[in-house]
Amino acid sequence: MNSLFECAYEIKKATGWSQEKIGAETGLAVSTISRIFRVPGYAGNETSSRLIQQLHEEVVGSPFPAYMEQLFKKYEYWKEQYTKKEFAEHLEVLESLLKNHRAIDSYELVACRVCWLLGHIFYDRAFYLRKGYKLEMSELALVWYRRALDILGHHEGLIVQRYKIQQCIVSTNFNLCDRNERLSSEAIYRCFVDMDYLQIVKTVIREDSWNWIAARNGLVAGSILQDWESCLLFWDTMQKVNKNFADLDFEPANELPAISQDSDLVWFVKQIKERS
Repeated sequence: MNSLFECAYEIKKATGWSQEKIGAETGLAVSTISRIFRVPGYAGNETSSRLIQQLHEEVVGSPFPAYMEQLFKKYEYWKEQYTKKEFAEHLEVLESLLKNHRAIDSYELVACRVCWLLGHIFYDRAFYLRKGYKLEMSELALVWYRRALDILGHHEGLIVQRYKIQQCIVSTNFNLCDRNERLSSEAIYRCFVDMDYLQIVKTVIREDSWNWIAARNGLVAGSILQDWESCLLFWDTMQKVNKNFADLDFEPANELPAISQDSDLVWFVKQIKERS
């Protein structure tokens, strides 16, 4: 699910609305809307989250069928609200339904979304449900994510969607590797190089200069690839979104460590210290 920050900027991009207009459409105070735009990691309360997500659904178009978008939301709901046993049972049924979708072997956009969700199923079996066979489950997740990416390649545009699938592939490879071994992992290095990951992130931030999450992911890739110029570009993008990113100890969100504390950014932090 997109963060409130992402939703707010996507609403603004799709409509051109001011913060006051977004506040009027949601019924939220302008001060709340302003904070969402200003603070990248702001989570809000249940009401503000629901209202922003609802408006986002209404005004931001998706290239994929509405029923598939609803299924993705159901998937997130199951994962958040159900026990792991219940969630696993739902995945068994969902996998069967998706694999029997009429378009699964086609290059229609709906097939991309079907394969994408199948990738999530195997990803969660590998790393969330942890029922064994981690390597087998993660390899199947990669098969489905790559199939989704291949389908998307037959359609013009959709840069952000392409990046998000690539990020799923990166996350799968990262989780397969011990945190202490990522910096020297040939598999992760080749993953970034083979998909030309830095370039796709650069394209995304040219399209959406506010997308600090993409820039942060690009910073990690640039650090692992030891690409100083790319690192500077991504870090500069983050600082333009929020000047606090200039502080390497700044923590933007609960689930993300500060740059200085991220083991995937050791090379970048070392370079900053040596060059300053």
